[in-house]
Amino acid sequence: MALGPPNEAETCRPCHQATVQAYLTTAHYRTSAVGDSTTVHGPLDPARGRLSTSRVGVSFLMALREGRPTLTATDSARGLSRTEPLDLVIGSGRKGQSYLYWYHGLLFELPVSYLTTANQWINSPGYQDGQVDFTRLIPPRCLECHTTAFEVVENAGTAVYSDNYRLGITCRKCHGDGTAHVEYHATHAGEKTGRAIINPGRLTQDRKLDNCGLCHSGARNLKAPAFRYKPGEPLDNYFAPPADRDNPTPDVHGNQIELLRRSRCFRSSPGMTCTTCHNIHRPERDLTVLAEKCLSCHQNVQHPASAGIGARLKSACIDCHMPLRKSNALQINTATGQGGVYYRSHTIATYPDVAAEIVKTWPDR
Repeated sequence: MALGPPNEAETCRPCHQATVQAYLTTAHYRTSAVGDSTTVHGPLDPARGRLSTSRVGVSFLMALREGRPTLTATDSARGLSRTEPLDLVIGSGRKGQSYLYWYHGLLFELPVSYLTTANQWINSPGYQDGQVDFTRLIPPRCLECHTTAFEVVENAGTAVYSDNYRLGITCRKCHGDGTAHVEYHATHAGEKTGRAIINPGRLTQDRKLDNCGLCHSGARNLKAPAFRYKPGEPLDNYFAPPADRDNPTPDVHGNQIELLRRSRCFRSSPGMTCTTCHNIHRPERDLTVLAEKCLSCHQNVQHPASAGIGARLKSACIDCHMPLRKSNALQINTATGQGGVYYRSHTIATYPDVAAEIVKTWPDR
């Protein structure tokens, strides 16, 4: 039986009620789920669940069949039709979702995804418009960043995924297996110090960055099988150095850790890590709140344009110094052209052209 994230989170809840309750609403926790009518955000009805393409006779229909979300691809010109279930949801839905289906113990990506910002079904990133392709195999490394655990087993001489997996990014991804921790504190209820558990806040700066770098340091070749890394260990023991370590490329799946390391903020702050600015236990979408982290080190009067920017310094830090960029890695092909998703680079720097355009949008300018 598959082990989903709610069971594990509930194990932690009795002692960490507020933290668990907030974490259940984060994109990390919701980054993968079993596909059903509640987790699939795209519409599943004949009127709104259809994706037409530029290729004559090729279309896709997303609908509920016997209570299960399904995708049906039709190529009437060739007399072909194929239906597969949306077995697993990948993505929290904040920006969008993609979907996987099981086939003989392996997982494959479906050719249609959902783009939240446009509230519409789209060709999955990298798929050509009108392409009916069900053959994109999902390797363990992809699942390592979108799930907590997936076990690979051998079946008739072939490596397949077992049904023992944990979806979402749950507590153990950053804190390690908490079984011994729960057992200890069940009999030592009055003891406040956490035992038999990893507290990432007590790790060294490099190990803290490695904890996040497991999923945020870009494409890296494996030295060991996926899902072997344990929090608190050197990530380089499990992965080869990123190919772009000396020249990291900002993008959705880029090396955000190395981009952060190259920022002047990081180089001037010996203890800075991802959690200096991010509280991963709760959603953080308010740029004003994140800007307060900037202002904890940078006073308004220090800004060279403080006189002109004024009170907007309390909200504009992120957009000016970590601007949104269009992804080159996640291209979306549509019937009318090519689009993309946007990401925020973790190279904290001065971008004069970006700042100039942002200032133009202010109503009193």
